[in-house]
Amino acid sequence: MPEDSTLKIRTALIVGLLAAFFCVPVQSQTYKPFPGESADQRTLQIQKRVDELYDAGDYKRALFIYEKELAPRGDKYAQYMVGYMHVNALAAPHDTASALAWYRLAAERGHEVLERARDELAKTLTREEIDASNRLFLDLLQKIGDTRLLMKLIQRDMNTLRSRTGTHIPGSRISGPMQIIKPSGMPENPNYYRNIRLHLEARLNYLEAKVEISDIALEFDYNGLRMFEEQVKAELAALKIP
Repeated sequence: MPEDSTLKIRTALIVGLLAAFFCVPVQSQTYKPFPGESADQRTLQIQKRVDELYDAGDYKRALFIYEKELAPRGDKYAQYMVGYMHVNALAAPHDTASALAWYRLAAERGHEVLERARDELAKTLTREEIDASNRLFLDLLQKIGDTRLLMKLIQRDMNTLRSRTGTHIPGSRISGPMQIIKPSGMPENPNYYRNIRLHLEARLNYLEAKVEISDIALEFDYNGLRMFEEQVKAELAALKIP
């Protein structure tokens, strides 16, 4: 199933949960573009399985998978569900401060439905609860927020580009296109490294824009982020990936 279709389905589930919790009508939305990884088959199976567990009332196992398996991968629906289960004391203590922290994390890509959930819940908290939630949110943001996720993906992309090796297929003409061989011995798409470079550049651009248009710089070492971006850009240029 395409990633966009999966996200739309999961968004529809969010809409149902919000309608039940807040008793207000909301419109289904689609996620704004985020240059993360496409969900692989294993992740799609985990998403399907955890939703089945939740629907069957196995909240303990569902919460574990949402929080430990999917949320660290940047699954915004899973992050929302962790908060939702804290709000409703489903296999978790009733804790609106924790719930709001998870809702804020889920909403960091600007998804309207998730932002609405965050804002509606925030209205119900005291000043002390908001302060506690802010501390929890900062911890989540630094560990599994989008900025951290993108930095890890960029580092992985750079490691791949640094280690790139290519070889010609025996018997091929030297003037012909180079065919990259994977460690398994199977030929790789000739655009493999170019595609990685394009993904990496998209992630750098998203990260740079995210820092500029939000208060993310207050939660992260702004100078450190900028230094990271500049170092990656300089090394990427030196690698001369076509």
